Amino acid sequence: MPNFNHAPYLKQRMDSILAQDYPDFEVILLDDASTDNSVELLQHYTNHPQVKALIVNETNSGNTFVQWQRGIQQATGDYIWIAESDDVAEPSLLTRLVQELEQKDAVLAFCNSQWMDSEGNPIPRNQDSRWKRDFSMAGADFIKQYLLGYNTICNASAVLFRREMLPAVDWYQIQQLTASGDRLFWIQLALQGRVAYVAQTLNHFRQHEHKVSGGAEYKGLNIVQDHTIYQLIAPLLSLTNNEKNVICGYHWKAMHRPSVSDDGRANALAAWATEPEFGRLSYLFYLLHRAIEKC
Repeated sequence: MPNFNHAPYLKQRMDSILAQDYPDFEVILLDDASTDNSVELLQHYTNHPQVKALIVNETNSGNTFVQWQRGIQQATGDYIWIAESDDVAEPSLLTRLVQELEQKDAVLAFCNSQWMDSEGNPIPRNQDSRWKRDFSMAGADFIKQYLLGYNTICNASAVLFRREMLPAVDWYQIQQLTASGDRLFWIQLALQGRVAYVAQTLNHFRQHEHKVSGGAEYKGLNIVQDHTIYQLIAPLLSLTNNEKNVICGYHWKAMHRPSVSDDGRANALAAWATEPEFGRLSYLFYLLHRAIEKC
């Protein structure tokens, strides 16, 4: 559980971790030099039999994915769960995702998430029918459909993955992508096998003003870094022209959101304009594709 300045949420988060009904797990706590009373709160849990370690940085790493790597290097279990410190889990999350990994022979399994505000109140969201049923699919197909456009694994707390797949992860590449490294992390895992999805809502994903992703979107940084990922991964997947148009169309749409500043939009355009498919026509193609999906 990596933490930075999430003291108001830590008790609820830790209670939801320690209440998991899966019988065999270890907890590794990391604090990235918080300036609130996070460390004091986390120290209350160090005597719990399932808490293996509390690792406190003297200085802030400045990089979420450095903390991910540090925690993972301490882990000894067959499966890894990166439980973000401001989220909440249902007690059956680990049990259900372990079942999916084992029954579907998957390298990565994730569940549906309920978004909530800073006070824990649910935030209503419309979901397509495809997210209302369980499924599993080849990782390469999952990447084409769900990771190169909109990142459907938008919250690490909803994911369980096999530790044995980690040698294929390029931590240097991921840590350079401070806004989109999670997307590349899921892609590098998914390239190695099947991905499973559980439609049951087992994770609660907190939205608040301190999210790193908000500033990255304003600056267009996440869209620029998504293009870097596209350039790295597209050659590995033999994408069709239709698939390229859908992916480019999504990022054209993302670039024009009101939450992106004019400078951010210019930065995003400079990156994606190098793709022949990118532009208004790709956006229209994306809209058509989405309309067909909803039929």
